[in-house]
Amino acid sequence: MSDNSEASPSFLSTLPSQPITDDMVRQIGESDNPKIRGAMGFPGSTPGTIEAFLLNMEARTHVIVFDPSAERWRVYESFESEELSHDEMVDRASDLANEWLAESLSDRIAATENTDSDV
Repeated sequence: MSDNSEASPSFLSTLPSQPITDDMVRQIGESDNPKIRGAMGFPGSTPGTIEAFLLNMEARTHVIVFDPSAERWRVYESFESEELSHDEMVDRASDLANEWLAESLSDRIAATENTDSDV
């Protein structure tokens, strides 16, 4: 997959170095930033935790994921969304998030086990 870090929304560096909650995703989507049209989280491997979310901006939608090995958020993939209906945009982002969730499952399980053993 392409890493679109050059197109990364600037606020990524302000996200915590851990998965976030539905509430935080909602706050991002409702922010006063005029470029942000909305955000929607995808359920992660832990209930109540968001490890991937879509960020709908003016002309592009970004699928943003938490990389447990680097302990940071990154753009998994971005796509043009101006010509898409809301449902088409959500479907495409959901497919990408599911693809990433499947690809990263072993990394995320390992990160969870490491966290559990640190307690």
